[in-house]
Amino acid sequence: MKKITFTISFMLLALYMNATGFSWFSQTDSRWKSEQLGRSTSIGRSGCVLSCLSMLLNAEASNPYITPDKLNQWLKTNGGYSGNNMRWQIPGRIDGEGLGIELQAQSYRYNDWDFLSSQLEQGNKVIVKVAGRRSHWVLVVKQDGPADKASSYLVNDPGMSEYESRTLAYWGGFRSARSYSGNWLNEQAFNLSSEIYVVPIPEEESFIYDIYDLPAPADVFVSLQNNLDVEIQGFFILGLFNAENELMYTVDYQYAELEPAGEIDLLFEMLDFSPLEEESTTLKIIYSKYFSAMPSRFDTIDLDHSGLRNLTISKDKR
Repeated sequence: MKKITFTISFMLLALYMNATGFSWFSQTDSRWKSEQLGRSTSIGRSGCVLSCLSMLLNAEASNPYITPDKLNQWLKTNGGYSGNNMRWQIPGRIDGEGLGIELQAQSYRYNDWDFLSSQLEQGNKVIVKVAGRRSHWVLVVKQDGPADKASSYLVNDPGMSEYESRTLAYWGGFRSARSYSGNWLNEQAFNLSSEIYVVPIPEEESFIYDIYDLPAPADVFVSLQNNLDVEIQGFFILGLFNAENELMYTVDYQYAELEPAGEIDLLFEMLDFSPLEEESTTLKIIYSKYFSAMPSRFDTIDLDHSGLRNLTISKDKR
């Protein structure tokens, strides 16, 4: 059987990924923009804070899969609003007191760069009220540059109808901030703890598929390690990608629970491994808190995994 070399990596759907490593929600999404938020307004009109908190919750290991409409309903029945205003400490209680995200610190100073950079350095994520707008909040998730430059801070802006990469320079800075801690599902959360193997059927069986002109299957072995001290739950989706890094289709998926600092071996079934004979195709693992045959940045978290390997199909692993 022909020896096939290809690239397999652990990451999210690169076609849709954004630079921040967090999922992104728009408050104007048709699925929830008309829902009432607080007593007299809607998510589409005033749901920027709600949408930012939904992004945070989705990027945290201890919390369930959350969208702005789901979070809004929970907050309404759990004292999350004072009129139309968010009670900032309440969303952290959605998965139990002391679990998930937690409000850590606040700043009311204009362009308090020391506060923002120090909180990010501690591993926290910060929601800020931007300058130049009456009341609009965005999620700051990463610093890339000098601490005192607005252009150094990458943000997820829920006010956009379609995602664009932005920094705080778009507004000239910020007026106040709220910082949250959490066990973030990011590039540090997972590790490919051993080699990955694609194992075709034995040669003594392959002739049967040749006789009936059927595609030959293969097993795909993946070993994962949880680098967090809390459990990770979710779907690990094996996808086939083309040369443009676009998802062609979902090959297989598994739901898995990884114990704190634990490891797990996953076995995927690939019904036809012949596409791997094309040098332009690759296999990739996509993580999501929920299953979708076509994952997107709207519902998944981008993991920039460092364990990228070039592998050869092996007939030895059983």
